[in-house]
Amino acid sequence: MKAASLTQLRRHASRRALFLYASCLMLMLTFGGTTRAQDNQDAPQTAPPPMKFVSRAERDQLAAARDAKARTRLSLDLTEAHLRRAEEHSAARQYDEAAIELGNYQGIIGDALSFLKSTNRDSGKTRDLYRKIELALRAYVPRIEAIRRTTPFEYAVNVKEVGKFTRDARAQALEAFYGDTVLREDQSMRSQASPRETAQEPSTEKKEP
Repeated sequence: MKAASLTQLRRHASRRALFLYASCLMLMLTFGGTTRAQDNQDAPQTAPPPMKFVSRAERDQLAAARDAKARTRLSLDLTEAHLRRAEEHSAARQYDEAAIELGNYQGIIGDALSFLKSTNRDSGKTRDLYRKIELALRAYVPRIEAIRRTTPFEYAVNVKEVGKFTRDARAQALEAFYGDTVLREDQSMRSQASPRETAQEPSTEKKEP
């Protein structure tokens, strides 16, 4: 009798412990899932980045430009128009529309730099065009920053990337302008100075006695 009672007590205790364990596990899973759901809801969501592209109509306009100078001028006119519309949409709190304009802006800037890269970089005219792009990009940077400051976080993250794109594009234009100029001037100075330096340099050959 005592042995049977002891066995029943042990079984009862084992079942009770198993029930408590299962209850605790369910509570942990339920609480953990609720916490993760709340964390996901509280985490700020960002809008998708604007797509960089050149519309078919604008691509046709650029292709019809008579030369590199006209094409670069048209590119800057188009980027100015897109940036101005992005400012207007942002002021009107139309952030999706502003993002589309910024995507067009980036697409045309990238196209302009790619086009100049494919031309004769040794030409002084090409360097002047790089300089025009650099000056325009320098003026665009504070305007994009002004858009970012008045844009909600979920869109401001992408606007910040547009500012970084603009600064990188400006650095690329500066490198193309100054890099070739400095290199050619340095080579020219060396070629002009080499005959004199050769005449003035003492001979290092040892004369035999």
